[in-house]
Amino acid sequence: MMCLKKQDLYNKFKGRVRAASPRARSPWVESEYLDYLFEVEPAPPVLVLNLTEDILSANATYQLPSCMPPPELNYEVAFWKEGSRNKTLFPATPYGQPVQIPLQPATSERHCLSARTIYTLTVPKYSEFSKPTCFFLGVPGASWAFLVLPSLLPLLLVIATGGVIWKSLTGDPWFQQAKMPQALVW
Repeated sequence: MMCLKKQDLYNKFKGRVRAASPRARSPWVESEYLDYLFEVEPAPPVLVLNLTEDILSANATYQLPSCMPPPELNYEVAFWKEGSRNKTLFPATPYGQPVQIPLQPATSERHCLSARTIYTLTVPKYSEFSKPTCFFLGVPGASWAFLVLPSLLPLLLVIATGGVIWKSLTGDPWFQQAKMPQALVW
């Protein structure tokens, strides 16, 4: 939706469009009357996430037309473990305030969250929930060990195997260095 000069959002208005190409133009098509504040459907918010050790903070952002007065916007956040049907729905939060999601101390699984907009003028209007954003919540420090240790085990196995092979070959006469004479006599 775009802004018009001297647009009064409390009045109804119509739109008129036509298609045009270099060779032809279509006839004008006019819309029905549109009451911007009552008929426009809210879109889901875009979430901005901030993760600390024990709290996930989610804040909603919106792209609103510049002519739109600051509306009564709230949003709800749903949070769940990936693959689970049990979603935690946090209460409606005013636009501009973050939702604080407490995390369990030993959380190390994939979690998802999505949000929806609640626009209230006279009756609340709900948007669809946004596309889920999924991410891995790992225990700080422990995830480092879980990533490094499995890659070190094959390296340690190769070093140990190489040491055993080297030790067995050094005692074998076939692998001893032969003494070379300084000069050959015929």
